Amino acid sequence: MRWTSIIAAVLLLAAGTAQAEIRLDHYPKMSSPGVEPRDITVWVPEACQGVIRCSVLYMMDGQNVFTPSPYSGADWGVADALPKLMADHKVPPTIVVAVNNIEARTREYMPQRVYDLMPADYQARIRAFEDNEPPNSDAFLKFLVTELKPFIDKAYPTVTGPEGTAIMGSSMGGHIALYAQGEYPEVFGASASLSMPWLMASWAKDPAGVAADRKTVTDGWRAWLKSSRLQPGRNRIYSDQGTLGLDREFTPYMESVTTMFLNNGWDAAVFQSRVFPGTEHSEKDWRKRIDIPLVFILNR
Repeated sequence: MRWTSIIAAVLLLAAGTAQAEIRLDHYPKMSSPGVEPRDITVWVPEACQGVIRCSVLYMMDGQNVFTPSPYSGADWGVADALPKLMADHKVPPTIVVAVNNIEARTREYMPQRVYDLMPADYQARIRAFEDNEPPNSDAFLKFLVTELKPFIDKAYPTVTGPEGTAIMGSSMGGHIALYAQGEYPEVFGASASLSMPWLMASWAKDPAGVAADRKTVTDGWRAWLKSSRLQPGRNRIYSDQGTLGLDREFTPYMESVTTMFLNNGWDAAVFQSRVFPGTEHSEKDWRKRIDIPLVFILNR
């Protein structure tokens, strides 16, 4: 791959050498019409501090990407994993753009067109889950695609096409990552969604309710997938789940939607769905496996 020789030339990670310099650029309170201001942090490895064109990974819930979450006491571990993956030639030189969430996170991360395709009674359940407000994710995606990405591409030496642009999130952040890719497949070539719920409202507790919701959720995502411009091969999708805590509640929905993707032309080369036994809905567990989605979505 063309980035292999680049990494060898610019990363000083061999034994006895100084570790490559990493730069963190902070952009506080970036604002845009239609969305609330939020902080942006850009992680720039030494390989990307010159003229070399680098891939870009946009990450949701950016305040927990490099700083420990107050809920789990851990961050994503990306700053530890990426330098090693780049040094081992497993991923190209990559810039990380961490986009902070806002208080109305659920509304902003809830896939708007998927919501529109749901039955009226399920839409009501979604709104109840969002403080009785409809999703606002399309405005957030417009900010990402028409304002933030052009800013990043102008300020940094990036590979601007979908082959060099990926997006990642966890939990509801996984919803918006996949939705962003589906709405703008010509922008985001790959997405990764860790511990993604798939269901968009509070989950049922009884077996009959789970079965009914699995059908509703899968039908909604299927209708969206059919209407999107996602293409196997041009686009790659990663999704995973644990088996403990919240993730245990989400696994039945992931199984149904995964089958739907596989039945619509998405094979293992372009659609990866994994279950990690004994893991929870937490940055502590996401950081343990972060290298797996990073390699899958960043390779080009």
